[in-house]
Amino acid sequence: MVALILLVGCLLRVLFLSSSGVEHFDEGVYASNLWFSAEQGAEYPGRFYYAPPLFPFLIEWSMIFLGSGPLGVFLPSLLFGMLTVLVIWWVAREWFGPAAGLVALTLASLSDLHLLYSRVALTDVGLGFCLLLAVYLTWKSFISVDWKWPLLAGIVTGAGWSIKYNGWLPLVVGLSGLIPWVLFRRRQLQRPASYFLRWLVVVIVAFLVWSPVLIGLQKSGGYSVVAANHSRYVVGFSGWFHSFWRQWQNHRLLEGTFGFLSLGLVCLALCLLCVCSRISKSGNQPAEISDSQTPGSTWNLILLGLFAATPVLLSAFVGISPVLGLLASAGILLQLFLPAGRFRLPLSTGQVQVSDDELNRELAAWLLAAWFCGLLLATPLYYPYPRLTIPWTISAWLGTAAFAGWLEQRAGGSLFELFQSSTGSGRHRFRISPAVGVVAVAALLVVAFKPWTMVAWQTRDDLEAIAQNILADLRSQSDISSENAILYTYAEPALFFNIQSQGHPLTGPVADLEFLNSLSPQNPAYLIVGPHAATDPDFQKQFNAVRERFQLVHSYDYVPSLLVRLNQSSPGEASEIEPVLLYRAR
Repeated sequence: MVALILLVGCLLRVLFLSSSGVEHFDEGVYASNLWFSAEQGAEYPGRFYYAPPLFPFLIEWSMIFLGSGPLGVFLPSLLFGMLTVLVIWWVAREWFGPAAGLVALTLASLSDLHLLYSRVALTDVGLGFCLLLAVYLTWKSFISVDWKWPLLAGIVTGAGWSIKYNGWLPLVVGLSGLIPWVLFRRRQLQRPASYFLRWLVVVIVAFLVWSPVLIGLQKSGGYSVVAANHSRYVVGFSGWFHSFWRQWQNHRLLEGTFGFLSLGLVCLALCLLCVCSRISKSGNQPAEISDSQTPGSTWNLILLGLFAATPVLLSAFVGISPVLGLLASAGILLQLFLPAGRFRLPLSTGQVQVSDDELNRELAAWLLAAWFCGLLLATPLYYPYPRLTIPWTISAWLGTAAFAGWLEQRAGGSLFELFQSSTGSGRHRFRISPAVGVVAVAALLVVAFKPWTMVAWQTRDDLEAIAQNILADLRSQSDISSENAILYTYAEPALFFNIQSQGHPLTGPVADLEFLNSLSPQNPAYLIVGPHAATDPDFQKQFNAVRERFQLVHSYDYVPSLLVRLNQSSPGEASEIEPVLLYRAR
């Protein structure tokens, strides 16, 4: 079952990749290393503002081997996305049991948000993978005496930090989860200070791995320049509610058929766990007790099925992400304060000794609580780009998995063992059918009546087509040799990438119009502007001052994909056609 779900998740990420293209502003920045020589810095100008060099470096080498087509450009994100699906199954299974692993795997494989960003040249899926793996390795660092785990945790954290500037998140999660665990369990733990020493080793190793990025920033003014640029996108607590609402709406627009299907499958698993838990706690074989006595009586099972189907029904009205947030909150709280169905405050009185396995699971729950609650508070403090919610979404998957794990622990066995034993007789198989049937019908109704969509498979090659049309129009002009034309792009890295990938090397990005002072009659110059220039007051001021020196050659209609629209407009607005303008300089 795990192999099947993993295979489906991988296929959904790679199918119909040919209809995708570099379209997002940041994609153009990250994917353009190959078009700049060492003398030009071997990277897109100002790349350091947007991300550290590791992810663009991976794209560059992928393009060297596979070309500038969709597979070559998107391969790093595809691999990070597939590995995330595999690793989250392992992490959830290690932390909370086999059923938790299956639930986390299902949610990650079929997540519309994750599917979409696994097929773009952006850093966020790579960061999510490193965050997930680093938090897991940090957990291993605390529960094991082997010093290889802090070293590995530091290396993975440093790698994530070299992919995105907030890659230090595992360090914060590790410390925030460790403090309450040590505080509440210090009477049972041996040498509590050693845990903080191990965390410090993770910090040191992570900083050493990241230090080449910091050193490389010195030539551009240091990290303070990057921090100042990022501060422009911080909305603060005054904008928190608006940003939170926008992210909620963003997720609703991105949710599609596979997302609702995944939640329906999770509800089925939760239903089975509830039924098996009731049966295992009854203390009798179902065949030996009457319908009125068995906890699996028909009406009880129907009510249980309705309760288990509530999340998928609720998601049809409020969206999938809020439902996962509620399930995750319940799962984390149950793991912390109601393990195995018995209420227990994790106090440090020493009166209640717990096993090492329970201690390890409790530490995992504290780490997950720090991760989930911290990002729930911090993410809306930033401008509501949908991709910023990927780290929080991963924690919501794990929290929902923790809920399934709690049900499995309460049942006293794995989901598969319980299901096999509970379906051993034809009579009892019928006893389970009402609950499972109710959940299945509810899931099918939601999937059938919601619009069938798959945002990840939507066409994203409009800018590629525009680049082809621009070069075709240049070739059609009789008074120039198109090979000698110099094309300048203003604030459109994606267009720059697409024109270069079409084989026109005389293309360059500009941040001003100073090239007008060095025009050559042998090389006619053209300026390409798009949606970003239209909203840039600095460009408008510069352009208005020299407007008479530009002749409009052509205007191209560009329809941004949903991924791009959600970055620059309010959710739910109709897709507007935005112009891309080609000017000839004179």
